[in-house]
Amino acid sequence: MSNHYEGKSGVNVKRLVQNIADQYPFKPQIATVVELVANSLDAKASLIEIVLNKEEGILSVKDNGLGMDKKRFREYHDFAASAKTRGKGIGFAGQGAKLALNFCKKVLTETWSSNYRGYSEWFLKGNEAPYKIFDNQILTLDSLGTKVALYLNKESADFYTEDLIKETIHEHYFPLIDPKLKLKEAYKNFYEEGVKILFNNKEIILDLSIEDVLEEKRDIVISIHRKPKAIGLVGRIKGANFLPPGIMVCTYGKVIERTHFKKEPKEKEKIIGWIEAPYLIEAVTTDKCRFQAGNKIWEGFFRKAQSEFSRWLEETGLLEKPIRRELDYANLEEEINSILKNLPELYSFGSGIQRDVAIQDAEGEEKEMGEGTQKVPGTKGGETTGEGVTVYPGDELGKAPTTEPGEGTPATPKPRIIRGGIRITEDERPDLDREAWFDGESVTVNKSHPAYAKSKKNELLNYHLLKCVIMELIRFNLEREPEPSYQRVFDLQQRFFKLWGEQ
Repeated sequence: MSNHYEGKSGVNVKRLVQNIADQYPFKPQIATVVELVANSLDAKASLIEIVLNKEEGILSVKDNGLGMDKKRFREYHDFAASAKTRGKGIGFAGQGAKLALNFCKKVLTETWSSNYRGYSEWFLKGNEAPYKIFDNQILTLDSLGTKVALYLNKESADFYTEDLIKETIHEHYFPLIDPKLKLKEAYKNFYEEGVKILFNNKEIILDLSIEDVLEEKRDIVISIHRKPKAIGLVGRIKGANFLPPGIMVCTYGKVIERTHFKKEPKEKEKIIGWIEAPYLIEAVTTDKCRFQAGNKIWEGFFRKAQSEFSRWLEETGLLEKPIRRELDYANLEEEINSILKNLPELYSFGSGIQRDVAIQDAEGEEKEMGEGTQKVPGTKGGETTGEGVTVYPGDELGKAPTTEPGEGTPATPKPRIIRGGIRITEDERPDLDREAWFDGESVTVNKSHPAYAKSKKNELLNYHLLKCVIMELIRFNLEREPEPSYQRVFDLQQRFFKLWGEQ
């Protein structure tokens, strides 16, 4: 017995699908493939088959995952409902099909789960998106899974090519096509049977692993409460770079962001790496293509990874620690920090931050520490200088003070000031066009920039430094906001210089 169900996906769906497409930092046809593969991975697929039939104008993505039950298949077509919640998967059900409505004459979806089989036809008609669902009927599927077929229209007939499909998988799912990374224990935990991605019946897989093409490479481990939560590696690529530069921060094999952790290393274009951090799934944006600005989970990870990355850069000589070479900026720093304390939006940059650090207990008596108390970098009796590793003697032996339960010298958390405002450093970087950059602790001024030389010659260096500092702080602050307003750039800059002039 077959059932036929018809519906419409909301009001003014044409505008909705355009808004969905606008969320992505790449073209809708690329976002569609990224989302369809994400849905397959979320469905526990071990085989994903992408087929492009240029003659018929059809692109299909088929998987052997769990399929959808009747309720979820109905929700798949609803713009107001989602079968996914943040933190549970790397895609949203139906998002790829919804994106495809922008440029397809119809989208045909088949699904087969343990308790349901059915298919649907879906298309845009004016401002609406009518669809028909046929329960208990399957067109081409012969086992559990889901298949989405995109029927391209005349304008989109040339949207997809073999190179575009491969480049999309290469850029967004690199760990799953790297012959060594895909065998890592982390991915075996996620995908017990492994994952194969085929294009026109041929597996998409790299000839070489990232591990084979890096020199001066270093393993990265990010731990929380002494338990490894993210693993990866970083290095400098030998020869021509076949990857976009930057460290790939991934969740479940999907590349979410590429970053240099706000550092400006030499040979930046040759520095690449990979970090798999599944717990960051709770910090991704709705479109699952970025991390949420200002999210505490992401910022905590960022600081730890930045510290690891910085140490590697310094060890390899790719980032000499900026030093004060000619001028003493102590008075200028004090002036800047006093101004920042009068700007609520930037107050935290100008003031010290108090945080508990681990101080060894007198006599080393045993203390029963509560679960969930996190180890914090510290010294035995003084101030720390940021997010670095603990500097208490014995750390290399695993005996540094810790407020965590388990191994280590028993300790008690004590409040300490860990940041005392903005610091200014200098570096000579003729290879960079930037006047300055801020890494979360110090503003580094580029002495090789023409504006630096001219302002110094004209005895306007202090004004140049002030401008560099405030603009980098504003840039950093806006990047952490979900919806930054660039009008605030001008407002904050004007208020900063007004306070400076009044001092």
